[in-house]
Amino acid sequence: MPPVAMTVVRAPDRVVLPPFAISLTRLPQVDGAAGLIQLSVGPPDQRTVPPVGALTDAALRGRLGHFGAHDANEIAAIRKALSVEGGEITIHESWAGLSACLQFWSGFVGLQIRRIAWNCGHCGGAAHENIGGSVGETLPRLCKCGVVTRITLPKYAPDSTGSSR
Repeated sequence: MPPVAMTVVRAPDRVVLPPFAISLTRLPQVDGAAGLIQLSVGPPDQRTVPPVGALTDAALRGRLGHFGAHDANEIAAIRKALSVEGGEITIHESWAGLSACLQFWSGFVGLQIRRIAWNCGHCGGAAHENIGGSVGETLPRLCKCGVVTRITLPKYAPDSTGSSR
């Protein structure tokens, strides 16, 4: 399936802000559960951008619904494109800068993309992924040994200043 492109402008018409490409790709399913959604953010003219991390469906819905920036038809098109394994879509959003765009997409309150470490219940192998999802959400993950392990996204740990990350 070819990627779908969509443009959403967050700024008033009189203000011109640079657009950024937000690429979303449905990763392979694990143990019958829908795969996570890989997120990449970068300038629209850059061909390859390293992934920021992966989002659960709930985390993606939270971001898309925030600020009312995407209408129901846009959200439906995004969900349809990502309804199949390997489905991908690129949306364009205007932000004051790349750091603001990345902060929104990776640091979304309550659904931040964080490094999640886990160990395989079968071989004991250690693994980690950058995942954005709800605290307490349980996901099947596939170990390199081929066995599926279920992980639960933990609460946010306080940092040295006492605030949560």
